[in-house]
Amino acid sequence: MNKALTWTIATTTGDTVTGYLPTWADDDPTATDVPPDQLPVSLADVSHRADFDGQFLGVHNPASPNGDTEGTEQRVLWGVLVCDPYAEDPDPRVPVVNVAIVDDYWINHLDPDGLAEVVAKLRAQADRLDHEIRPQLVAARADWAARRTA
Repeated sequence: MNKALTWTIATTTGDTVTGYLPTWADDDPTATDVPPDQLPVSLADVSHRADFDGQFLGVHNPASPNGDTEGTEQRVLWGVLVCDPYAEDPDPRVPVVNVAIVDDYWINHLDPDGLAEVVAKLRAQADRLDHEIRPQLVAARADWAARRTA
């Protein structure tokens, strides 16, 4: 059986705090020579994270300084699996997923059921776009092409 991975924060006075380091975490928060008065800060900074990619879509931002009339490629629906074991808020003390919609708009602290709800809504919206809105768009464009005057 594999030994569990751990992290340790050690103070200059020899006090230590050790915790579980998930295999999926990108970074190890291990630190040494932490001043004792900074231990609470160091613990609050412990954050186990694993980023995941999203998709790129052309997004129009009317607040853009250049007017952004064409839209720019923006990353959407990316996020991070995160666990902050010493967070003030209890939600991220266990692994949760935070999903960025676009720019700085996030859906935070999704547990497995919450993530499933978001996935179901996105899937339902994708299905609606594919099966309802797209045919409506095709029909509208055909109607427009047939009826518009030059």
